[in-house]
Amino acid sequence: MLPGAAASLGRPAASLRGAAGGAFSPEAEAALACFGATVDIAAAVRGCASGRELIEGGFGDDVAIAVEVDACLLVPVLADGAFTAAAVQ
Repeated sequence: MLPGAAASLGRPAASLRGAAGGAFSPEAEAALACFGATVDIAAAVRGCASGRELIEGGFGDDVAIAVEVDACLLVPVLADGAFTAAAVQ
């Protein structure tokens, strides 16, 4: 789900723009726009088809972790074809 994907960018997006060379991909920009327009990210992810499927399959705890916002001090940044950890500022 697009807003859920953007949750990893969420509030640290401004600091990540610098790490990304000042711009995100069009896909990341779209995900950020959806994130900003979604009032309750957790409810949206739990209610989408993939979220319901995971919960029904016994992975509700994983869904709960996946929708946490500002829960980690590191985010993935793609650099030179590989993901590296970037500190959230």
